[in-house]
Amino acid sequence: MSDRQELDQPFQPRKHKQDDNELDITPMIDIVFLLLSFFVVASKFDPSSAVPIPPARFGGAVTENNCVCLLIFEGTDADNPAIFRGRSRSEADQFKSLEPTVLEEEVARYVDDEISKRPNVEGILIKAAGEVKSGIVQIVQRGVSQSDMAEGKPLYIGVEESD
Repeated sequence: MSDRQELDQPFQPRKHKQDDNELDITPMIDIVFLLLSFFVVASKFDPSSAVPIPPARFGGAVTENNCVCLLIFEGTDADNPAIFRGRSRSEADQFKSLEPTVLEEEVARYVDDEISKRPNVEGILIKAAGEVKSGIVQIVQRGVSQSDMAEGKPLYIGVEESD
């Protein structure tokens, strides 16, 4: 071809090839957000499931004699814990109802009664066995918070260490 013929041809810009290394990730991000949304909406959280609680590393000692004590132990099965008033495990000191609202009311009444009998109480102590589900501890904690006389008193929660 002559130089003249090359100049007479129309100019065509070069086609830019997309690099194989470049990848459009927009559809992938859309899918990730759709999956995330689905799992957040479809998930059910069980507050009564057992949660491993790490052992305490630091903290001061709490004297049981100056506190209103509540004990929580594993009962006959995992869904029916044994909750006791005071430091004894006698059947007479056990809370009978495990229905959450009734249990909260009974705990609040017990805490009010104990603080009115012993005005020098420094705090409220909940002691739980390591196998007890965290939801049960939260129910007892809510019961303590419903007590009028416990207002302003510190709440201590102790969990038995497992070997």
